[in-house]
Amino acid sequence: MSRFKAAILLILGAFCFSTTGVFQSIAPEEASPWIISEARLSVGCLCLFLWCFFTGKLPQNWKTLPWKYILLCVLCIVSYSPLFFFSVKAVGVSTTAVVAIGVTPLWTATIEKILYGNDPPIRWYMATFLAIAGIVHMNAESFTGGTSLIYSLLPIAAGFVYGVLLVTTPKVLEYLPAETTMMIVMGISSFVMLPVLFISPFGWVFTKQGILVVLGIGIISVGLAFSLFMTGLKYTGSVIGSTLGLAEPVGAALLGILVLDEPVSQLQVGGLHLLFASIVLLVLGQIALQDFIFPNKKNKSTKI
Repeated sequence: MSRFKAAILLILGAFCFSTTGVFQSIAPEEASPWIISEARLSVGCLCLFLWCFFTGKLPQNWKTLPWKYILLCVLCIVSYSPLFFFSVKAVGVSTTAVVAIGVTPLWTATIEKILYGNDPPIRWYMATFLAIAGIVHMNAESFTGGTSLIYSLLPIAAGFVYGVLLVTTPKVLEYLPAETTMMIVMGISSFVMLPVLFISPFGWVFTKQGILVVLGIGIISVGLAFSLFMTGLKYTGSVIGSTLGLAEPVGAALLGILVLDEPVSQLQVGGLHLLFASIVLLVLGQIALQDFIFPNKKNKSTKI
């Protein structure tokens, strides 16, 4: 697969991720972040299991799987979900998605540098600078009105956990397809989080509105999202993938504005433009250059 096509898959996956906050916002009032997290993992795992079963992608030898990396991915998934959903309740869909995903490229590059000594390409610095500028614009008015410091830090912590996930997942993708990887990770994560059923009410799941939310968040924002995103990540690398993941806050902000009727200021509109520019810089810059102008030039590195 060319890196340009992989980048498109990453962006499509990121837009599917962006529906998460919207589904939570339309969930019944008694829906807690814990139950939503468990529901999205369970339904997402079931969706991916059915896909893997009918396409012959289930593992043949479970003993040879890279369990060390799989369990680290599980820890990231279990940690990320409550961090994200509690943040949404406190600071809103747009702000949570923008901050959590916006800081992820910085965390990812830092982790890659510490663990493997890898330096991002120059183009990444330019794109990340635009992204940070966009984040500053979009959040200039967000953390006002008495928002607790702990809730302000939650999306930043979620970004760190997501960065660890993006660095770890490619290790598992060396052994398994993206769909199979996420099916296993989500299945174990769902099992780990089962105790939340005893501490939070979940009767709302069986209402019409609850069923819509659970199916939507499981199939679209988990099953489809992770399959597309992780497949693209395999061919672009974690640092570039995390930056292209900025399509998620762009999508979340647009959905928050268009679907949820969240207020928008000129600063937020300017921030969206900067975030979009950072994505365009990566996708239509060096990726397009290498795939179309020099299509036969081999590059052993996964960096773009």
